[in-house]
Amino acid sequence: MVGKLTMLIGSCVTLTCFLQAQAPPIYVPPGIQQERLIYNVRPIYPRLAKQAHIQGTVRLAALIDDTGTVERLKLISGHPFLVKATFDAVKQWLYQPAMYNGVPVAVVTIIDVTFSMGIGQPLPPDKPDASRAWVAAL
Repeated sequence: MVGKLTMLIGSCVTLTCFLQAQAPPIYVPPGIQQERLIYNVRPIYPRLAKQAHIQGTVRLAALIDDTGTVERLKLISGHPFLVKATFDAVKQWLYQPAMYNGVPVAVVTIIDVTFSMGIGQPLPPDKPDASRAWVAAL
């Protein structure tokens, strides 16, 4: 009887941990999530993109885990020459963990990174739009 009870309790604990690990992330709008950004690396403007005068916005869907680490990125749109630099930088970003009922939770959000050579583009304001990161070619 004791062996069956131990096995039942062990199974319940395992199932509980599995269900907690499988809880779906919460969607957080980009402007709100951007306010939680505590460390970011600016992408390096790719040399080939500069030479070809390519500019534009790379849009990513991001899964940020309950510790604030960027866990997964998925490309939504953006010029292929700009994508790798964006991924390399955004993977290093760190956010203050999102909380739900006092417990840290994983979130899904959208991240826009804009590459601009300053040709026909407005300069980014002193405080950029909360949902965007700007990269300027020097």
